[in-house]
Amino acid sequence: MLRKAIDCAKYAVAASCIAIACFGGAAYAEPHGTLRWGIGFEPQGWNPQLPPNTTYTQLVYEGLMRIAPDGATIQPALATEWTVTSTDITFKLRENVVFHDGTPFNADAVIANIENVKKASNRWREAIGGIDKVVKVDDYTVRFDLLRPSPSLPYILTQRGLNMISPKALADGIWEREPVGTGPYVFNQSETVSGSTYVFDYFEDYYDPESVGPKRVELSYLPDAASRYNALLAGQVDAVDGDPTQMPTAEAQGFSNHVWSTLRYHLLMFDRSGKLGDVRVRKALCMAMPLEHINAARYDGLLKFPSQRFDEGDPAHVPGLKAYEYDIEGAKALLAEAGVSELSMQFPSPDFMRIISELTKESFGMIGVDAEIVMMPTPEYFQSFYSGRYPFIVNTMTPENGGMFNYYPFRFAKDGPANTFKVEPPARLEELYQLALKAPAEEQPALLQEMTQIIHDEALDCGYFDTAGVVHYNGETIAEIATTTWEPSALRYKDVKMAR
Repeated sequence: MLRKAIDCAKYAVAASCIAIACFGGAAYAEPHGTLRWGIGFEPQGWNPQLPPNTTYTQLVYEGLMRIAPDGATIQPALATEWTVTSTDITFKLRENVVFHDGTPFNADAVIANIENVKKASNRWREAIGGIDKVVKVDDYTVRFDLLRPSPSLPYILTQRGLNMISPKALADGIWEREPVGTGPYVFNQSETVSGSTYVFDYFEDYYDPESVGPKRVELSYLPDAASRYNALLAGQVDAVDGDPTQMPTAEAQGFSNHVWSTLRYHLLMFDRSGKLGDVRVRKALCMAMPLEHINAARYDGLLKFPSQRFDEGDPAHVPGLKAYEYDIEGAKALLAEAGVSELSMQFPSPDFMRIISELTKESFGMIGVDAEIVMMPTPEYFQSFYSGRYPFIVNTMTPENGGMFNYYPFRFAKDGPANTFKVEPPARLEELYQLALKAPAEEQPALLQEMTQIIHDEALDCGYFDTAGVVHYNGETIAEIATTTWEPSALRYKDVKMAR
């Protein structure tokens, strides 16, 4: 039996250490200043279960737990501690917390939210499918009884789809139109100009005011990098979602740059029972991925090239695993060995990935693979690559994060949401997954590492590259930018330190 108790005292100490912070010679003991942030995404509604929208939703919503800036460590949020066993998870809830509409946060609120997700017709319902029922132990203690061991559940509970929404907003049916959470900011609809500027004000009843930096956040929708940078130059915003190639210019013009790893992109091969059914064909595509060309053309040399999905320190990480090397002649030889002389496939691309897609098409063409790019608007792209129409894409899927217990059932299990062609996984892979679910913690790494090795050897996924996000910002108004590894576009808004 695995038990994990979280002692949160160190987080309380950390919070108290920033109760009074000094920036630019001034001392601030409460939220202050306005963060004006230029971003290339519009809100896609306020339902946190639907399109990726954390750029906006994380201002108003919180979950039971949150992910630390390292992108992996789970920290307390609305739950202050939790205990995990193979049959249940028990949460101690934070007291004296209210939603923006004054509704108290308590065990009843958690139950209402889990029931709401269970009724959803999206992947979040499947993500919490291991929960049998939610039991109210007392007003501030809640227990999730499990149908099966669910080692991925704590991580899932940190994600946007499990944000806590006001039970009153759920009951009234307004929650998809009006965001009502417990987060540090309240959506200011009256001052918002749809399609342009979205305004959020500090929530005066927030339970942890000392942890909040900006008192007001204004998000300006500026669809391309050039318009965002021009707005920064003009002083219309204080920080922008930037471009790696713009960093030297930004620095020369007196701005600061903040860089962090945002996404682990890779070649996702869906049609593994059809056009990509032969392992030699998959390996050939792995060897034709133009990673260094993408690095030079799009990311100004900032990319990193891991050999596998998970890093050192993760139990599924295989030390010494070598990535597929770029080898056009070797890839041609593998296709010839497989008896493949003609292979034509379409793959979708949004405009922000145009360079990556064009370089991939060119490189695949060098080995005799006709890869046709289907350009489409970003919202359509995110809806289409799950459709089962395309045999491969170059991108990533954030539900893969959080370890093998998220990655495997999402990507490769027969009913996995990202197994769009419903391909049977290798029998040994499924066997190892089932064994790992039930194994004691000390026995899991060996099983998970064997899974990683099979995924590599069978070329089920490959061509990994860590994209770099860049924030260009005005150091006279912002003392420190805060981001989360593996979280693109959105800042850790309340953690941003304002200079004035």
